[in-house]
Amino acid sequence: MKAWLRILTMALLLFSVAEAQTNNTSFNSFWKTFKAAMAKNDKEAVADLTKLPFLYDSRERDRAGFLKIYDQFFTRKVRRCVATAKLVKEQDSYEIFCGELILIFGKDSDGKYKFLEFGVND
Repeated sequence: MKAWLRILTMALLLFSVAEAQTNNTSFNSFWKTFKAAMAKNDKEAVADLTKLPFLYDSRERDRAGFLKIYDQFFTRKVRRCVATAKLVKEQDSYEIFCGELILIFGKDSDGKYKFLEFGVND
């Protein structure tokens, strides 16, 4: 009986590790694409990688609205920060700290990684 319990425990542990690696690989692919779009200052690609509508200045922005505020939000300083910032894993999401901003990335309702929102780094 103890042998079966050990085998079951090991199987569950291996499944958990495999699941974590799959999620990490999925996020790493997203992150590489997002950073490349930021480096190119490719507004359209960043919009594709952002959960829309996007809340900015207390208003929900659709794609057109997001593209209008892109330059205001993603300044050169923020884009440089994205290129070098260290990701912090927070439960089901990832964060980077760029001066006064926290950029938050995670899965949208379709299960795809996206830039979800930002907050104030106080």
